[in-house]
Amino acid sequence: MKSLTTNLANTMTYVVSAILILVFFAIDISIDNWVDAEFDNALTDKSNYLKTLVKVTPKGTEFDFSGEFMPEFGSSTKASFFQLWQGSNVFERSESLTQYSDANLLKKDIPLNSAVFADVVLPDGRDGRAMVSYFEPQIPKVNRAMISKVEPMWLTIAITTEDLSQISVIIDSTLGIGLLLVIVLIRWAVIKVIYRGLTPLNELNMSLKTVNVNEKHIPLSSDSERYLEIEPIRTELNKFVKISQQYLQTEKRITADIAHELKTPISELISLSEIYIRYPDDERIGGSYKQDVLSISLRMKTIVNNLLLLQQASSESINLHCQPININDLMSRVIDELAFKYSAIHARLIIDNRAADKNYLIDEFSLHLILTNLFDNALYYSPAKSMIPIRLTSDSQGLVISIENQLLTCINANDLERLTLPLFQAEQSRSNSDRHGLGLAIVENVAKLNGFTFSFELVSTDKIMFTLSIPVKADRETGLC
Repeated sequence: MKSLTTNLANTMTYVVSAILILVFFAIDISIDNWVDAEFDNALTDKSNYLKTLVKVTPKGTEFDFSGEFMPEFGSSTKASFFQLWQGSNVFERSESLTQYSDANLLKKDIPLNSAVFADVVLPDGRDGRAMVSYFEPQIPKVNRAMISKVEPMWLTIAITTEDLSQISVIIDSTLGIGLLLVIVLIRWAVIKVIYRGLTPLNELNMSLKTVNVNEKHIPLSSDSERYLEIEPIRTELNKFVKISQQYLQTEKRITADIAHELKTPISELISLSEIYIRYPDDERIGGSYKQDVLSISLRMKTIVNNLLLLQQASSESINLHCQPININDLMSRVIDELAFKYSAIHARLIIDNRAADKNYLIDEFSLHLILTNLFDNALYYSPAKSMIPIRLTSDSQGLVISIENQLLTCINANDLERLTLPLFQAEQSRSNSDRHGLGLAIVENVAKLNGFTFSFELVSTDKIMFTLSIPVKADRETGLC
């Protein structure tokens, strides 16, 4: 399992380390360049000093050098070297070159009064750096007449670079160790900061562990300091917990209602059977026993079938097959099928079809199921002789079917909100054993499954209207349900 802390710490360490490495490289290069420049400046100073020791006299060119003041050109083990040429002849060599009589320092043809630097190997085998100068010896004013007779000279100074290399190694090692320590320190600080930054998230996690969905209050409310990044998570979790609480309460209610709906016919079966067993010869019981058992069993089957249909609609396991449906024919078929329950159905249902189009691409089973339940619901819960207007209108958005009926008993706003809850019945007495409170719940789920919009509202205190909106745009463009 991946760790946010580890990922953040690694990412920040990599980024900061990359920046630090670049900075340290820049510092190292700058220091190396500065040391090299200072080394060349020191070499230039010594070369210029030696040039001032070259004098031109009437007797010729002289080099007034004293090893006492510049012992580095002596015969020590870490000696430096210089060599003077005038024309093609060697004019002077440092004492340190005495033991290397066959060795000559670097000499280059360069413009007059100029100098060049070069890395060389010293006569004693050490690595070094040399400065080659080509210059005119200094001529006093009294001897200016000799200027045309004095040849220019070459001066080469060579100094070992071992000390310079050691200094560079020390600087590089110091910078490398410093860089490593800084990276370790930054990683330690980053981990500390991340752990401290994740504290509110850990607190939220601990609060989530103690959530009890059976509690009524919002479990993740906190009086502690709030953070902009945590509050949306807390809010969404509270919504999720609240929805879970509602689902739990709904499941409890449905379980209790199912038990109640099935308990009554089961009790009737048990009582009927016990009486029949006790009085097998009683014609009043034996004559209708089989029919009573069949009737009760069919009622139980209806409840179970409706519950299964509701479960299928809720779980979207119903296969939809859209096909062109003539809405008038379908409504007539539904009315004919309900005629056995309501003899005056043809007189009570007043259909006002103002839809421009009579054919719609709809899943026939779904619309048949919805219309059957809506018509049955309107006929049953309205006065026996009341009229039920059914209006069909259409526009660019699709078809709208509205069914309006009077109510036998008024319902309040609380009951109106719960009207589509499974097994809910506004009639608390549940006097009719054929009504189970599943019809509108099935309508709502099947409508949602088909992309329809199902709504209802109280037109007045004793009148309610159900509306089913069937969009046609998506259907006709895609051909899909």
